Amino acid sequence: MEEVVHPNFGFPMSEEKTTDPKEAGTFKIVRVQPTPNPDAFQFILNGKVMGDGTKTFDSPEDAGEDVLAKTLFKIFGIQSIYLKENFVTITKSNTVGWHTLMEKTGHTIEELLSFYETGDESEHAEDIHPILEEFNKEDFFTYDGDRQTEVVNALLDVAIRPALANDGGGINILSIEGKQINIHYQGACGSCPSSTTGTLQYIETFLKEAIHPELEVQAN
Repeated sequence: MEEVVHPNFGFPMSEEKTTDPKEAGTFKIVRVQPTPNPDAFQFILNGKVMGDGTKTFDSPEDAGEDVLAKTLFKIFGIQSIYLKENFVTITKSNTVGWHTLMEKTGHTIEELLSFYETGDESEHAEDIHPILEEFNKEDFFTYDGDRQTEVVNALLDVAIRPALANDGGGINILSIEGKQINIHYQGACGSCPSSTTGTLQYIETFLKEAIHPELEVQAN
């Protein structure tokens, strides 16, 4: 996938450098990168936007008092906002072309983005992955809900989330009900056609092999 620098914001890749911006107005977009979802682009910044975890806004109601999210949702066509590490993924409606909102979106991010100490979905891999060392898949259905979620999160961290993050997306566990795992796609994955077909099938196959062959995965 070709990386793009928009001529009206950010700075050329030849000048790309990682800094330590924190306050609104100090972030710069170093490149704009397409994802497998044609309706989602990654805006790569010149520094980390999150101290830990991820942050997702799926609607104007989710934005609450967040100035950046509220302002972005005022741009016609924007459907979701996903922040992680050093990027912001913007997903738009398929009825609107990128040429109508790319420039305004980039300017808004550079003007209003400020550093988030923590996200809504925290990712403490060092606290989660050790559970796999003692995990016995024959015992999975004897675990309580919290422990089941820990195991699934750890497995997703190892085998699924890194690839999704590279494409500007993520995955969150909504619930585990019996042998059904309900997930929610974040960022670029949210409306990507492959998320409901190939990606979902891959996740389900992986979890069936890792945990139990009768598991089902549903995306909501």
